[in-house]
Amino acid sequence: MADEGDGPIGDRDQSLRASFARDASGLEMIPDAVARPQSVSEAIDTVRAATSRGTPVTPAGSQTSTTGASITESGLLLSLRGLDRIIDIDPARRTARVEAGVLLGDLNRAAAAHGLFFAPDPTSEEESTVGGAIACNASGARTMRYGPTRDHVRALKVVTADGTLHDLHRRSHEKNTVGYAIAHQPVDWFVGSEGTLGVVVEAELALRRLPVQVTGLWVPFLSIDDALTFVIAARASALLPRCLELFDARAFAIVRDAAGQPGWAPAAQAIIYLEDISDAPPLDEWLALAEEHRGLVDEIHVADSDAALREARMLRHAVPSFMNETGAARRPFGGRKVSTDWAVPHELLAVALRHAAEAVASQKSPP
Repeated sequence: MADEGDGPIGDRDQSLRASFARDASGLEMIPDAVARPQSVSEAIDTVRAATSRGTPVTPAGSQTSTTGASITESGLLLSLRGLDRIIDIDPARRTARVEAGVLLGDLNRAAAAHGLFFAPDPTSEEESTVGGAIACNASGARTMRYGPTRDHVRALKVVTADGTLHDLHRRSHEKNTVGYAIAHQPVDWFVGSEGTLGVVVEAELALRRLPVQVTGLWVPFLSIDDALTFVIAARASALLPRCLELFDARAFAIVRDAAGQPGWAPAAQAIIYLEDISDAPPLDEWLALAEEHRGLVDEIHVADSDAALREARMLRHAVPSFMNETGAARRPFGGRKVSTDWAVPHELLAVALRHAAEAVASQKSPP
């Protein structure tokens, strides 16, 4: 709740402020104060009060960001974790109305009861919030088939700096050819804006029907180039995977350890994880394509049950978890993990990775 009068906004307790000082980036910044609204009206009052006093506001969800976006060393940190209601799931329209603090994992469990799911799947979906996913236009392994979060946001309630609550709906005109495209969909102004234009407090999201069958395949390869030519061939084929993820030799070593299978495909220098959602998975076609590109078909692991698919997700998550823990261990010595995203046409991935490896190898190790 916002403070009354001209006093400080939010809670200034040192231990509370310190508990909101870190995200997954390895940075640490202690805010001047923390506000924890439990309703949309409290969030509005807080933002309005902060603006009237010239206090900067940094919105935050579960603080799983790897970029320092949800921490601040000045002003008010506005935690939206308390806005955690799933307001409505409409199976007929295939939509969900949720507050910004709802965890994506909780949303998907609620949607699954109606045979539906929210397609974007950031790696940290069990910790990340709807508001955070919208703020950074989160993507994940399934983005290849379903697109990032933006494509699944139908409406938003956003609080702007003056405390105004804006109720924005995506327009679905069959034809709209007049004016600047940037003005056609105000919803899109806020998706991916990292909280710089306003604070998302509620969203209406599009859901999809759960596939009848999901089959995961771990396909090891003798080289990273073989794995990437397999990816190119798969994308050009009639096969329709919903994700194709590359793990290089180091990442595969982490997966092996997490799986408790140190002897899994010891000759492999890369592995591809893919998911097929065909009602009758074309396993023979996948095996033939893998063999054509020097895939180690005898070492392929299949995940074709709910338990096996959950384990596959855990194994994929083990890689960033390991890197975060490794970075955290170096904080006392002034080090940290640095994360970034980059993109090239998938046909050029092998060249890009080769250049990256050469750049790393050219760096001298510290004495």
